[in-house]
Amino acid sequence: MLRRSASTDKSFGYLTAVETVEFGYFGGFLIVSSLGRPLEFHCTAPIQPSRAQRILYGPTLASYLLGEQICGALSGVAKLSPELILTDCEVALHARSRFAVPMALVQADERIEISGELPRSAGASRPIVAGFFTIGHNRFRLPDGHESEQRTVEEAVALLAQRVELLEPFGRIREAISEAQRVGGRGTDANDQAA
Repeated sequence: MLRRSASTDKSFGYLTAVETVEFGYFGGFLIVSSLGRPLEFHCTAPIQPSRAQRILYGPTLASYLLGEQICGALSGVAKLSPELILTDCEVALHARSRFAVPMALVQADERIEISGELPRSAGASRPIVAGFFTIGHNRFRLPDGHESEQRTVEEAVALLAQRVELLEPFGRIREAISEAQRVGGRGTDANDQAA
């Protein structure tokens, strides 16, 4: 009998939102194994803000729609509990209180030169700007009030980065949402879309 290692039992979440002209905003939540294989996928039905909402919410509309409505809807549907949730959508950090696990914004750090230098270890980090830290060629930001989770995030990212290009799964989510629009015309509800 083969025994699975502890690292292959871990899962990692990717959370993002996509805006389309025709339908509005969609949210997608992909949970992958430490090998990058999909374990679960969920996406929301589209949300199209009305003109009145755009006026009344003003600059807080994105954090409300994406952070609270879309990411909030996705927070309760996953059957697996990932070690960490990564997002490429800064306003999604507003949903941190709805998740029981650490969450971090991840972005490619264009300020890190890709040269002949040896790359930094995936586990090594250094502060860049207040609120941001880097790991490898990516920079991270934690939700306000959750800065104490940095060490946990670094450890989880170090494990995931051994086999997964950290930003790549976001492309899969966007493609899956595009495919759902093409096939279904309006996407799918945020429930039971296991991979």
